[in-house]
Amino acid sequence: MSQTGSHGAVALDLGSSSARAILGVLSHGVLTMREVHRFPHQAQRQEGALCWDIEALTGAVRTGLARGREALGAEPDSIGIDTWGVDYGLLDHEGRLLRPPRAYRDERMSRHAAGLDARISREEAWRATGIAPLEINTAYQVYADLQEDPGLHDQVGLLLPLPDLLAHSLGAPASVGRAIASTTQMAAPGAREWSAPMVEAVGLPPRWLPPLVDDATVAGRVEGTGTSIVRPGGHDTACAVHALGLEPQETALFISCGSWSLIGATLPEPLLERQVLEAGLTNEVRTDGGVRLLRNLTGLWLLQECQRAWNDDDVASLVRAAGEQPSLGVVVDPDDEVFARPGDMPGKLARWCQEHYGTAPEGRAQTVRLILESLACAHAAYAEQLASLAGSRLEASAPIHLIGGGARNRLLAQMTATACGREVIVGAVEASATGNLLAQFEALGVTRPEDRGQILSDSCPRTVLAPQDDQDDTAAFTAMRNRLAEAKRQQYQHRSQRPAREMGARAGRTARISDAPL
Repeated sequence: MSQTGSHGAVALDLGSSSARAILGVLSHGVLTMREVHRFPHQAQRQEGALCWDIEALTGAVRTGLARGREALGAEPDSIGIDTWGVDYGLLDHEGRLLRPPRAYRDERMSRHAAGLDARISREEAWRATGIAPLEINTAYQVYADLQEDPGLHDQVGLLLPLPDLLAHSLGAPASVGRAIASTTQMAAPGAREWSAPMVEAVGLPPRWLPPLVDDATVAGRVEGTGTSIVRPGGHDTACAVHALGLEPQETALFISCGSWSLIGATLPEPLLERQVLEAGLTNEVRTDGGVRLLRNLTGLWLLQECQRAWNDDDVASLVRAAGEQPSLGVVVDPDDEVFARPGDMPGKLARWCQEHYGTAPEGRAQTVRLILESLACAHAAYAEQLASLAGSRLEASAPIHLIGGGARNRLLAQMTATACGREVIVGAVEASATGNLLAQFEALGVTRPEDRGQILSDSCPRTVLAPQDDQDDTAAFTAMRNRLAEAKRQQYQHRSQRPAREMGARAGRTARISDAPL
């Protein structure tokens, strides 16, 4: 299509509950986007294991590409695939998939995680990879695979993370992008090479692991077409951060807000201090080669579950009513395990407040306001933690970039600005797909990395929200943050009495999951 002066690309953005194809056309420095295919999917039980329907996912990729071709009226210049992290496929020596890829929620890791922890300590694993040791990580999954099926040692020829597996099915040679590799907990910090200590501890043969390659590069061509296959970053959050429009070495705070809020700082290199490990943070690689120092927080899942309970899909009206409602003056801990499971979310929120404060929200509007204020306060707490750990690497007055579905929620964005005492730059709503497309155009040489910010400004103008000047608003958020901190201290005291393995399982369920629970 490039001979027309415009450039078309297809972004396959695969979440753990739905897959979608976005057609992006870049013309005269402006990017326009259009959804051309959406496909719901879910993990399924097969022979006692929780697995992904790889045929359905592969079909969604090919259908998305075909729909993009139809909408464009020509062959797209490229296609890029991003998915959630940590999951993978195992190929035999002839390149055939040995079995369906297993899902990160499969229970086998809980049966064997202690064995891997005994072979390499959490701190050793952290220093060898820069990644927080969590049971959902590829390292724990592969270790469990080998414990339950030792025959895999000889049967497996290659291990491919999910986005690279799907790219391989289109015709790309077997290789692994650095960003998705960093989520495996088997790559060295910064993912320039595989981590020998971690690979040895897991017990997998090094021949399983393909070479690591840079992202935003061409991986191959779709068989029988002139369409290039591009590595856009592989991991959906890496793609979302690429849509911030930052310079490669630029440091910034960001929140990718959807069902889950991923709160992080972009840095040029990993932080491996012990306090970073103790804070539960992880160093994942960016599409441009920098690092995302981040953690996960339950996000708009709370509101989505309330909407499901109320059978009310008019989120705009709910948020508008919340803005007109007086604050209850208290907040919940969004990451309390009681909120992790679906069902009766309004009742859970009310009971949590009643148990901790002796008061509870009345009606939908006050419940929604409680949720948004709770998220804003949690955003502020973690932003302060990140800023403290980043130290002089991050400007003291650095704004927070807010992207993802939460960027539509202006009230949440304004509350976050006031609670954090920082400007909030509201950016792309479809951040993962946007970053995926921008990486493709950079890989093709159509644009330069330094053009990214201007393209974003011209294509999806950003809004800057300053903290509210009203001292009463600022004081209210400070008071609510203090109450949140006290509630979390109480929660920690309660949880500290539980077995360590139970706590590890809880962490494994919630970390770096981009979509609502299955």
